[in-house]
Amino acid sequence: MLNNLIRNELFSHSFQPIIDIQRWRKIGFEGLLKTSHFNNVEDVFKLAIQEKQLYELDSKSIHKAALTYHSAGFSRKDCYLFLNVFPSTLINANFLPFVRKIITEYAYFNHQIIFEISETEVIRDFSSFKKQIIQLRSEGFLFAIDDVGKGNSNFKYILELEPTFIKLDQYFSNSLYKNLKKQDFIKSIINYTDNHEIKLILKGIETEIDLAMAKCIGVKYGQGNILGRPESLIVV
Repeated sequence: MLNNLIRNELFSHSFQPIIDIQRWRKIGFEGLLKTSHFNNVEDVFKLAIQEKQLYELDSKSIHKAALTYHSAGFSRKDCYLFLNVFPSTLINANFLPFVRKIITEYAYFNHQIIFEISETEVIRDFSSFKKQIIQLRSEGFLFAIDDVGKGNSNFKYILELEPTFIKLDQYFSNSLYKNLKKQDFIKSIINYTDNHEIKLILKGIETEIDLAMAKCIGVKYGQGNILGRPESLIVV
């Protein structure tokens, strides 16, 4: 089933907006893989890891998401497309030639894409991984550290990789309006990111009152269902 899904690209993407909540302006979308051939999309990636086809799935997904995004008219370099990618995909020997080829197909691709480094896979050779990040950044690509504060996410990655964005896990937005510790923690992260030219995105904002608090304490960028649910893009 997995071979067929990858070979025939039996998947598509939903796109969830990411909003500048201080200016109420959309800065881009996160592309989320979906398929009707598995009950849970996480099972697709788990199976791909087991069958050693993660790179094939990741790269096909990236290419199709880029095609969908541009076909929907999002060809401006100031409208970002955030895509999750596994560390092992980024350091694969085929990845750099692969993304270079996509650059020739889609204008501004390397200035639009934000590769979100997935926290679900441990980075075993950090030195090699960092070198690859530096190489990809020299080609114009940007990076985000995803789900900071959850699982394997490590503040070492923020310090060493110098991402353009960090995305705080939805844990921090849940009941933010009444949790002073979360508010103080987010303020301290904002202070750090502002001083180091990193953009912070708070994920999982679901209620108006948590959105209001996020805005009040200085969060600039937000993502969550109250700001826009993941939806298919209309191809123009």
